[in-house]
Amino acid sequence: MRVVPYISVGLVKRVFNTRYRLASWTRKNGVFKKVVDRILFDGDDMLVLPKDSVVSRVIETNIEIDDPGDTTVLPSDIVKRMLEKTDEIFIMNFCLCRTSNKCKDFPADHGCVFLGKGIHKIPKEYGHIATSEEAKAYIDECGGLGFVHIIGRNKLDSIWLNTGDKKDLMTICNCCPCCCLWNMARDISDDIGSKFHRMESVTVTMDSDKCIACGSCQEICFCKAIHPKDGRFEIDAGHCRGCGRCAEECPAEAIKVTFNEGIVDKEVERIALLLNGTGKV
Repeated sequence: MRVVPYISVGLVKRVFNTRYRLASWTRKNGVFKKVVDRILFDGDDMLVLPKDSVVSRVIETNIEIDDPGDTTVLPSDIVKRMLEKTDEIFIMNFCLCRTSNKCKDFPADHGCVFLGKGIHKIPKEYGHIATSEEAKAYIDECGGLGFVHIIGRNKLDSIWLNTGDKKDLMTICNCCPCCCLWNMARDISDDIGSKFHRMESVTVTMDSDKCIACGSCQEICFCKAIHPKDGRFEIDAGHCRGCGRCAEECPAEAIKVTFNEGIVDKEVERIALLLNGTGKV
């Protein structure tokens, strides 16, 4: 029987679907923005990884390799390498966002993975401590279910889990497009929204000649970064976080996602500093 934190979930259920309105107020009121930022997002740094299944790799010679199955380095390797850097790993047995949103399209029993010494304060009924190999297999399983991996420091998690110092906890989210807390990035102030960002070197491009204007990309985009224009669709690079869901959904293969595999080591090094509590964010 899966046990959920009734107090936390009960609280989130009351406010979860108001997050868009609350986020929009941070654009309208500077004082409210500062208060929200200080209390809920101070020190956050969340990196969105493009889906392994859709990326094309760009190597140093700028030659694109279209089949990700032929590459040795994929975006999810950032998560897996971080899992290899610590023995303090906790796999949740539920997703707070999907539980609160009563998600019908994605399983709510696949939640976040947490890293760092803060995991020892998470109630045991919320999940279990795992090995790096178990956690890596779990990440692959979540990817197969259609989730996007987001990794970094998320102060909100340290608050609702009551794990203490935000530096003691790192979050690996496995996000669906309909319930993710960070859907509010499209409404929140740019200052706060910038803490939830795409991986360096990732590009998402739309071939307007191939676009058949079906709208599938716009529907799946959880940041609302895709809009119709002149009978086709275009991607707003300023709002796009580079997750690649749109490319996966496009029946005309009009959207392409590329990344430079050389950036993986750099991102791992940067995130490792966050895990050790020394990263500057």
